[in-house]
Amino acid sequence: MSYILDALKKAERDRLREDPKELDDFASSNWDPYYQPSKSDFPKYLFFLVCAILVFGSWIIYSGIIRLPQPEQSPITATTAPPVIEPVASSTALETPQATPDLQISGHMFIAEGSASNRLFANGRSFREGDKIDSQWTLVAIGVESFSISAGQRQETLRYR
Repeated sequence: MSYILDALKKAERDRLREDPKELDDFASSNWDPYYQPSKSDFPKYLFFLVCAILVFGSWIIYSGIIRLPQPEQSPITATTAPPVIEPVASSTALETPQATPDLQISGHMFIAEGSASNRLFANGRSFREGDKIDSQWTLVAIGVESFSISAGQRQETLRYR
């Protein structure tokens, strides 16, 4: 039995040497086991400081670009008369062939021959068969590798690439 008493006394001494906690600390209504220690606001302030430095640096660089010296322009002399452009007769305008429109093709969608879902994407717009590309040219057909446009009696087939 003395071995058991000695072990209990030793355990009690060990507990007293450690940081003893009172039972009331755990059992009282003031103790919140879910208490989270407050986080530091340092990362938030650091992020704000970096953003402010970037904005300020961008502003300095941008204002420096604006203030670059402008090249001097020589004054225009009015000694030469502007060329006179004569209006072209309407009969000659009908006889000259129209130039194909300047299209910047960004893509196309071909579902099937003659499908209403076929699309041509050009100049930031979407065209279907029968749509006017400009005042003269009309989109006639959309194919797998090319599309056809027409203006009056003239018809052109243009490849996508």
